[in-house]
Amino acid sequence: MIVYKEVCVGCGRCQPYCPAGAIFYEDHKSAIDQEACYECGTCLRSEICPVGAIVEPPHVYEYPRALRKYFSDPTSTHAVTGIQGRGTEESKTNDVTLRCPPGSVGVAIEIGRPTLGMGLRDIQKITRALAQSGEYEIEPNNPIHSMILNPETGDLKPELLDEKVLSAIIEMQFEKERLPGILQTIKKVIPQLDSVFTLDVVTMLDEGLSIPQDILDVIKSEGFMWRPNAKINLGLGRVTE
Repeated sequence: MIVYKEVCVGCGRCQPYCPAGAIFYEDHKSAIDQEACYECGTCLRSEICPVGAIVEPPHVYEYPRALRKYFSDPTSTHAVTGIQGRGTEESKTNDVTLRCPPGSVGVAIEIGRPTLGMGLRDIQKITRALAQSGEYEIEPNNPIHSMILNPETGDLKPELLDEKVLSAIIEMQFEKERLPGILQTIKKVIPQLDSVFTLDVVTMLDEGLSIPQDILDVIKSEGFMWRPNAKINLGLGRVTE
């Protein structure tokens, strides 16, 4: 985002709305630190500027800066996935899509959150750890997949490493017998990350809407705390026979 200095009246109302703290005073007018800006668009969507001095820059969709907007602005449509959001939508609708059928599990590694954000070098730390452990199987439709330069090493494309986003999700799917190894790899890389971190395990429910006990036992044995979580999306029901 940018501020038109000739239009800005210096009221400063936009500054508290920036989750990155990238808006500051310069010569009694608001200005935006382009290195710190995530291109999330919060300052623009809030419509807090009384004179319309905040605008989207013409270079916001240029590669690689466009990644900041795709991962940080919830209203943008990701050029790779064609949907809005940091990952794919199927993991949120598993009971309908059966993306992770019985006998398999999905893992989503969520890093970064509004006000904190993260650099893509943290993503590379995770992808490298997964590759070195032999567990690199990021979903092809996940945006991170297209950012990988070398699947054998987990290295990202070098032009991306200095970019920053509010958050991103690495999604994987595999047989449930491999869950302990995946969790062990993730646990080792957590201390290296310079942001907040959330780990999701996606699974079908057993009869009676209970979480499979063998999945819970693995999560607990690897030292992770867990809590049940679900998203119910309306309009996804399908007729079954």
